[in-house]
Amino acid sequence: MIDEMDIRSKIRELHSGDERQLEVIFSKDKRVIVEAPAGYGKTTTMVSRLAYLYSIHAIPNPKKILGLTFSVNAALKVKRDIASKLPELIAKENNPNTIKNVVVVTNYHGFCKSVLKKYGYLISPFLKKDLNIFTAVGEYDIKKVQKINYLIDSDEYSLLCNVADEIKLGTMPSTEKINQYIEILKQKLLPKDVVTHTGIILMTLQLLDKKREFAEFYKNYYSVLVVDEFQDTNVISWTLLKQIIGPKTQLLFLGDSLQRIYGFIGALPNVMELAKKEYSMREIQLEKNYRFMHNIDMLNLDHNIRLNAKANFKPVIETIANIPAFWGKTHEDESFKIVEKIKDIKKQRTENKIAILSRGRGYDVGLLEEQLKKDGIDYFYGMFTDDDDEYVRFHIMCQELFVQQFKQQKSITNRILKKFIKEVRKVYETSNSKIIIALLELLSAFAYKITNDYSDLLPEDKYNYILDTFENRQLKQSMEYVEADVILSTIHGAKGLEWDYVFIMDVERWIFPGGQICKNCDSKFNKECICEKTINLTPSMLNNMLEELSVFYVALTRARKQVYLSASATRYNYKQEKKQSIFSCFAKLKGVKLVDASKMTYGNLHRDIVV
Repeated sequence: MIDEMDIRSKIRELHSGDERQLEVIFSKDKRVIVEAPAGYGKTTTMVSRLAYLYSIHAIPNPKKILGLTFSVNAALKVKRDIASKLPELIAKENNPNTIKNVVVVTNYHGFCKSVLKKYGYLISPFLKKDLNIFTAVGEYDIKKVQKINYLIDSDEYSLLCNVADEIKLGTMPSTEKINQYIEILKQKLLPKDVVTHTGIILMTLQLLDKKREFAEFYKNYYSVLVVDEFQDTNVISWTLLKQIIGPKTQLLFLGDSLQRIYGFIGALPNVMELAKKEYSMREIQLEKNYRFMHNIDMLNLDHNIRLNAKANFKPVIETIANIPAFWGKTHEDESFKIVEKIKDIKKQRTENKIAILSRGRGYDVGLLEEQLKKDGIDYFYGMFTDDDDEYVRFHIMCQELFVQQFKQQKSITNRILKKFIKEVRKVYETSNSKIIIALLELLSAFAYKITNDYSDLLPEDKYNYILDTFENRQLKQSMEYVEADVILSTIHGAKGLEWDYVFIMDVERWIFPGGQICKNCDSKFNKECICEKTINLTPSMLNNMLEELSVFYVALTRARKQVYLSASATRYNYKQEKKQSIFSCFAKLKGVKLVDASKMTYGNLHRDIVV
């Protein structure tokens, strides 16, 4: 028997008097939405809230908690945190099966697969098979799967892609289009053991809509619904949530509107406000940043960026954040200064983890690579995007080979995993592609993570995690495990990852906040780049600026210890033409002051930059 006073005491001690966290945990409101930025103790707060609800019998047996999140990696992190922390709080045996009886954590696709595993045969006899042995692809990748590319005619392909495009724009496709989409899956893809990511959710929605008793079952079975990274929810995921939320379902949604950087793939721009109104949720904002509590400038930077976002770039600032930056006369000069600082950091402590983030591949990144090579610094090239042809094909190949080799065998040993990687390497043994070489290295790092840090996973969880990683093109999430002095990555690729020190390169006009915004800015040819002038253009420009600020904020918060910004007086455009450049307006937001990083001693942030 769990004593409520005892667990309240444990939780208060664990959260060290953080009143906002405790407000979330002990709230009598059954529906709470939490604004929870990176480093604010979101996961610990979530676990304590679940433990408290369990202890006061708010989760009656045999009902369960359902935890959903956007990505495979995030789902696994949440699951492991719950498995390690929840038993101690609720005085239960620390056993994975014990936790499984209380809480189920997965991503949206994982939940839909579990529904279709039970009832999918009502849609198609081919869904009597386990969906885990199907090849799951995006609509635009169908032509890359040999066993089906000849089966889909141009009209069918066009309809599938049109549905995907509508979802990316935040529009729910019509019932007629969804039915046509699913019919193509049933007739052409499912017989060949192929399914689309979108189709997995759409078939689940169709099933729950036609068989209301199934929807009612899930509404009653999961008495508590927790959604992490809620800001990344797209229109079909949002529709799915509404299908399984009943009048008595307790809700805990956690997210950060300033980290919504997946708008380009359909994350709804106002989903947190939408949920708050739809379900009369109480909103609570966490206030203490624990990641930067020992670095006052990083703490102020986080606070001031968020103030700029809330006040539409016209905040009232109390304390200025001093941020180290590099200014180069040329990009070569900028690259030299970045590499010199990296050498300084490594000299002080070799185990420091370092990443250099960029908006994307370009001539500038190539120049930086040359400087890293010149100084003998080992680096990992992670400058690929989710849509790169080689990146997509590599994941599809790994997925098909994995299913072929393992089928439904859930026991995956270190020896078997090594054999699998050996088979993948055989496929690419003649390739000298930069991206393929990087992906093979990532695959090895991923295997290390599975066999070492994730060795405690249940066999089924391990199997599903590996398969989901391939299905959702998530190998990039293993960059933290790559053994290299420096990681080069895009900002979007770095979401969810962290390093000790992060360098954000090319923080320049036309790159931040981006060409589409800069070309419409009144100050685009001025010597100064100032946000107050930019945001007075149009309401849509303001929205675009806030979306770009989200990308910038995500980059800043990948650092555990310190972030550095860099820019130069010249830049290279997409034609590799040299252009004049200046620091971006984002580097000159209210409350942000740049200091000269190249003239600082290690950890000293006190000299103003001159540009």
